[in-house]
Amino acid sequence: MKILVCDDDQKALGRVTALLAEPCRKIQAQLTATEHPEQLKDLSGFDLAFLDIDMKGLNGLTLARRLRAARSDAVIVFVTNFIQYAPEGYEVQAFRYLLKPTLEEKLPACFSLAVEEIKRRRQSIVVRSDGNMVELHLRDVLYFESNQRIVTAFLSSGESEPCRFYASLTELTRQLEDAGFLRIQRSYLVNMAYIQQFQYGSVELQNGVRLPVSAKNYAQHKQQYLLWKGQTTWRFF
Repeated sequence: MKILVCDDDQKALGRVTALLAEPCRKIQAQLTATEHPEQLKDLSGFDLAFLDIDMKGLNGLTLARRLRAARSDAVIVFVTNFIQYAPEGYEVQAFRYLLKPTLEEKLPACFSLAVEEIKRRRQSIVVRSDGNMVELHLRDVLYFESNQRIVTAFLSSGESEPCRFYASLTELTRQLEDAGFLRIQRSYLVNMAYIQQFQYGSVELQNGVRLPVSAKNYAQHKQQYLLWKGQTTWRFF
């Protein structure tokens, strides 16, 4: 695992790096710390980044955009003194927002949660499709649709063809419920990370696709979704 720490304040950079040294050693993670993130040539190797937002050379938000473009599943944590920057975290899907005055108290717990999130984003399943074994990265799956035991995995990349395989959607649901998937109706198992709107009778995904929600179990499904969202949405630490 490779971890990036960026802050143009040398003292603040040293503070974060010192707090991360022991946790990184325990999981054998490689830590890169820099006051000059504009000099980084390749961001694609970083799994986790702790970024100051208010940097003079290259601000943290711009750096986060570049990191997100280079590594779509990277976990980004903003570290700053300025609470007013918080809404900008939505744009780059920031995982957490750490205020510098609380680093000693909050950073260890935030680091542990970030590592667990990295593991979750790397989860995959292997299925047999058209006679071949195919690895499906769960972060790329929008939803599964079942039709007479033929399951179709619709992927987030519009250029990728759906993957079809034989499976029980009930068994697939049991396997993936802890990975952020919700069975909203008899035939549909949805990746909650892609839900844009959850309404009575349907959900709308980020790509505009609408899927039906069981009216009988709507309240239960909505509660499950809101609970998951509350646990995974970025917030202050």
